[in-house]
Amino acid sequence: MVITVRLDPDTRRKLDKLTRAHRVSRSELVRRAIQEMAKEHPATEKIDVYERMKDHIGKFPSGRSDLSQNTGEKFHQIALEKHRRRQKG
Repeated sequence: MVITVRLDPDTRRKLDKLTRAHRVSRSELVRRAIQEMAKEHPATEKIDVYERMKDHIGKFPSGRSDLSQNTGEKFHQIALEKHRRRQKG
């Protein structure tokens, strides 16, 4: 992928100094900078919902005492209701 970036003169000078100091192309320097920023930013993390939520699972009351009973039947009823609603339009 090719990306065009407009740089102010000061940033351009810094980029050129860094490329000479590290003996790499501008493209390589930008790739490395992006990789470094990605390591530190949570937006680029692989999200593991279970790992983030495991300390909270089962710690809050649902208001129901029968959640682990007849779960297969309950799931079947929910799926059947959704199917019927879709059929009605």
